[in-house]
Amino acid sequence: MVSIGNLGSLLMALVLAVMVWMAATIQENPFAEGFLADPVPVEVINRGEGLVIVGGVNQQVRIRVRAPESVWEDLGAGGFRAYVDLQGLGVGLHEVPVKVEPASSLVRILGTSPGSLTIRLDTRSEKMVRVRASLYGNPPSGYGTGSIKVDPSVVRVSGPQTLVDQVVELTADVYLSGEKETFERSASLTPRDEVGNPLDGLELEHKTATVTVPVEQQVGYRELSIKTIIEGNPAPGYWISGIAADPSTVTVFGDPTAVNEIPGYLETYPVNVEGERDMVSQQVAIVFPQEVSSLENVVTVQALIQISPVLSGQTIQLTPEIRGLGRGLEATFSPETVEVILSGPLSELEALQAGDVRVALDLSDYEPGTHFVPLTVERPESLQVQAVLPDQVEVVIRES
Repeated sequence: MVSIGNLGSLLMALVLAVMVWMAATIQENPFAEGFLADPVPVEVINRGEGLVIVGGVNQQVRIRVRAPESVWEDLGAGGFRAYVDLQGLGVGLHEVPVKVEPASSLVRILGTSPGSLTIRLDTRSEKMVRVRASLYGNPPSGYGTGSIKVDPSVVRVSGPQTLVDQVVELTADVYLSGEKETFERSASLTPRDEVGNPLDGLELEHKTATVTVPVEQQVGYRELSIKTIIEGNPAPGYWISGIAADPSTVTVFGDPTAVNEIPGYLETYPVNVEGERDMVSQQVAIVFPQEVSSLENVVTVQALIQISPVLSGQTIQLTPEIRGLGRGLEATFSPETVEVILSGPLSELEALQAGDVRVALDLSDYEPGTHFVPLTVERPESLQVQAVLPDQVEVVIRES
């Protein structure tokens, strides 16, 4: 039979054994304390029906924990749940403590930073608000904007009642950038109060609206293209390959009848290209009808007339010329003649003389034997070689 004294001794021995085991365990796997490397987002639970959080809760907290070193490196934000409990809270400003639940029972929560969140609760409200388009900038001179259409014209706005009550309109901002005809643009909607200040923390049934802006030319104004008038002819064998004016259009104003009678363009005074072989660039005046003037005071343009040679082609039969053959060697090649197809200005092709085009057979690096050697064509820079037939010849080199 075990006496009371012996039972006490046994219990004491058991407690000491547990303490020794715990001490050994801690020594082998000590605890570490500190903040998690990444913050943890805060959830909201038990929000009352019909209530909204003014400004929302988009906050994260840093969590200080104590855990065995063996699991410390595996700790991450995903292993914790941080939340604020709004159970029983009504309209007003509240200081709500942040609570944290770890996924592992080995982890102890020591605290959070911040330890609580300030949350304002308000009654959820909604109303229909009209949409107004706001234009920034001005159309080009001589143009104006007509009646602007916005779709949708009204949008449902919801959120905290204190904010919803302040909304008087939704604006769709549109910026003009030189448009000369009616255009559509998708624009973001911004809630604004009675003095035009933007309001945040609201939900919109539609976040964008389609804005249609009519842009029309005003009466007595008209945009016209420029027609450059040419006189004379380029040199023989050349042609006018391009005509341009800078600027290419001009806006005029004046008597509405006179403006409307213009055929859609204005002519320049003539530009003489007689005998020209290269591009002609010349400042030339615009011819304006009576009672019509330039809106931007543009009375001249830079006329650019591109003059190009008439291109053609020609085939020449030539005998290759041997170059660089080593001393004491002789060479024969087959075929004895090749055809060279040239292209370029017709005047240059027609002016070719004997010796202007040569075909060279460079044998500088070749030893006695049979070789296939490529051909080199020497020709005026204005001409292009389209093909050499054949492009290499068989060469037999012997000692002489």
